[in-house]
Amino acid sequence: MQLPFSLVTYADRTARVQARLEREGLDAVLVSMPDNINWLTGYDTIGYLWFQLLVVPVRGEPVFVTRTMEAAGVEGTSCLTDARYYDIVTQDPVAVAVDVLRERGLAEARLGVELSAFTLLPVQWDAMRAALPAAELRDASLVVAAERVVKTPEELAYQRRAAQMADRALLETVEALRPGISETELAGIASLALGEAGSEYAAIPPLVVSGERTPMMHALATGRTLSAGDVVLIELAGVSARYHAVVMRTAVVGRPSPRVRAVADCLEEAMAAAIEACVPGAGAPAPDRAANAVLERLDLVRRRAHRIGYSLGVAYPPTWLEPMVLAEGDPHRLQPGMSFTLEPNLYLPDEGFGMKLGETVTVTADGPESLTSLGHGLIVVA
Repeated sequence: MQLPFSLVTYADRTARVQARLEREGLDAVLVSMPDNINWLTGYDTIGYLWFQLLVVPVRGEPVFVTRTMEAAGVEGTSCLTDARYYDIVTQDPVAVAVDVLRERGLAEARLGVELSAFTLLPVQWDAMRAALPAAELRDASLVVAAERVVKTPEELAYQRRAAQMADRALLETVEALRPGISETELAGIASLALGEAGSEYAAIPPLVVSGERTPMMHALATGRTLSAGDVVLIELAGVSARYHAVVMRTAVVGRPSPRVRAVADCLEEAMAAAIEACVPGAGAPAPDRAANAVLERLDLVRRRAHRIGYSLGVAYPPTWLEPMVLAEGDPHRLQPGMSFTLEPNLYLPDEGFGMKLGETVTVTADGPESLTSLGHGLIVVA
């Protein structure tokens, strides 16, 4: 059994979730999101493409339902002591899960369900409701995820390691920038550099866009080749024990235009202000407000691509978001141990370019700490 944390740590996490269940008046939570399952048990697999369910009762040991092919992974990567396996050809996985609930006396219980999970298909949800007519089913999408927002020093150590991997990969990708190289080649260089640094596969692959494509913040790399004067956006994440650290930077091949330079300088100042605002006790929107106060000088607030950031930790494809968002309306207050992205990215499609500037930041008792060692300025490649 290979676990990134001690058995005591996993037992403590389960106890915290059970305490939350008791506060919310639930008898159990049905967990299907792979990041939540990993955080609670250590289980590491891509097998969540098929039905899997972790039943965490308010008292007692959790039980896990998954396909037979995953048995070796459950035994080798998790602290689970009770697992039930279904044959994907001959058995209905939802029926197996319902049988487990009946065995545990939960067929008529108050059950929390991760309804926002991409891993629970509508057909499965309908089948579960039909099979449990006496149960009270409630949305409990945040029961586990909310416990993950504040990290322990051990968790942050993995994120710091992941940030070092991300820095190395970004620097190696920048070193390869030149006219004639394609976006896909650069994304491949980033992937290779991450692997050589020891990174696990990230929830989102390296993103590289260039030239007129740079307003496309989430576009994947294509065969487009770089030319002199192109703006290039690079976004990637290092991963250690499934803990992610993200870094995003903007580069220019050759001399930047005066407008690109002016926007980049303003964005750099906005990023510094956002980081400085990440102090214990500040409201979640504080870094967003600080960045906007700077960006407003060049009328760039309306060019913001999205919220400035979100909590980040354990993740699997296709997403690396945790529940806290650094935006108006989020009730969280920043406290030591929180880690999140800051990314006041801009898109100016009418001017033919966009910009990315982002990284992972944690809050300490003394204030904010950026996990990257890279500077925030526009990267100019001669």
